[in-house]
Amino acid sequence: MTLHKWQTECLELWAKNKYRGIVNAVTGAGKTVLALTAIERLFEAVEKELFIKIVVPQTFLASQWKDELKRRLGVASTDIGLYCGNNKDNGRRYMIYVVNSARYSLARHIMSDLNSGRAVFLIADECHHYGSTENKRIFDFYKVAKKNAPYFALGLSATPEIVNFDVITTPLGPEIFYYSFDRALQDHIISRFILFSIRLEFTPDEREDYEYLSERLSHYLGLIYKKRPELKDMASDRFFAQLRSLTAQESEVAGAARSALNLMYKRKTLCNLAAERTACALSIVGSLPAQSRIILFCERIQSAEILHNALSRLYPKQTGLYHSKMTAHARQGVLESYKLGALRLLVCCKALDEGLNIPSTDAGIIVSASMSARQRVQRMGRVLRRSKKIKQVFYLYVGRSTEDRELALGLNAVGSTLPIITLRYMSGAFIHTEYERLRKNVLEYVFQRRHDPELLNALDQNLDLALIRGDFLLPETICRENIQKGDSIAERNYWTSVLYAALARLGKL
Repeated sequence: MTLHKWQTECLELWAKNKYRGIVNAVTGAGKTVLALTAIERLFEAVEKELFIKIVVPQTFLASQWKDELKRRLGVASTDIGLYCGNNKDNGRRYMIYVVNSARYSLARHIMSDLNSGRAVFLIADECHHYGSTENKRIFDFYKVAKKNAPYFALGLSATPEIVNFDVITTPLGPEIFYYSFDRALQDHIISRFILFSIRLEFTPDEREDYEYLSERLSHYLGLIYKKRPELKDMASDRFFAQLRSLTAQESEVAGAARSALNLMYKRKTLCNLAAERTACALSIVGSLPAQSRIILFCERIQSAEILHNALSRLYPKQTGLYHSKMTAHARQGVLESYKLGALRLLVCCKALDEGLNIPSTDAGIIVSASMSARQRVQRMGRVLRRSKKIKQVFYLYVGRSTEDRELALGLNAVGSTLPIITLRYMSGAFIHTEYERLRKNVLEYVFQRRHDPELLNALDQNLDLALIRGDFLLPETICRENIQKGDSIAERNYWTSVLYAALARLGKL
């Protein structure tokens, strides 16, 4: 396999660290190829018989790993075992485990191999999942294995940092390599893209409910801070972990902690189900080219179903839905239809956040998101697989809510070199103050030359599309090339409108 420069550097560091360590690399950068190459190199470096153990958080990832082992390494199907659901293979040279099934078996299987004189290579995919009380049982073997046991490990994640980081670094090794969004963009590993942050507003009733919940939440947090002042300036992930631990204690703040968590949940639900989210998402889809392949990410199944129903009415037989409450067969069918192009719109929840390799996606709309910067990175990674196109990622958030702060955290998580367009969504339109001045200049320029109301109306509509597609940022040369290549009058007129916008932006109109 041909490696990128970062993968070569990473594997060298991994070898120097005695073939153990965690790799923190942006989604889409090639972590799977890295791990498969690591397998090849271990077979060359280890004298003992080597057995491979791969653990993943979800079933569809197990299937992907099996396919990659066969396609890239030429491993025979008979040498690959699956340990999930009704499949409980064991003893094959390549074993792939889903963590829910592996909690009480993987550690035992590794110890059995080590006691039999074999070497073991553990690949922990999406390793940030394995620090929880139940999941960390997969590492129980490490407590009893001999210090010089022929055990090797590689942890993979786009954001491996978790509250109790030592739970995974002890058996997997320290973080040995960090490959950021910025560097992946510079190295042309992931696609160029434009990030749109779109501010939504609550309806008057939603705003009233939000303020009421916030007032009650402030009261309970005040009670908690009096007893536990160290929580006040704590990072959000640690804060919520501490708050949850307080609810299980026999103390006077336990009740306040339970009430606070309940109010936070209600307030977040109110944000997730804000009426403008669906309306804005529909407007974005309607503004992108008719052939665009788009993934729309939601936080809750309820909001995903509402959006899916609305899109299905507008785009029948083009829209699929994917979430954890669907059957495995139904989920697999939707993914296959999207991959093959039978569907071009895919609405999904957290079940699709990590690991799935989805090619040929033009845009991602983060309709709603949790407070996790990790989740935002993963979701962007789903649409940033390398291609020649400039892609779009739309991030929707409710203004004057906790999502203002969450947006800042999300932007920090993806680097500092992104072109970002900040919009407001109001009454079905996207507003950008500087772009409105640019639009005015273009309309006045054309009006002075052509007093044609129909032409001006078409120009105005095209300028709307140029904003939400980000095409007004393209160089003048590209706009002129697209005018020449246009297959229809409408397409050539669109790119002529974009050219006017680009010239106005450059002060050349």
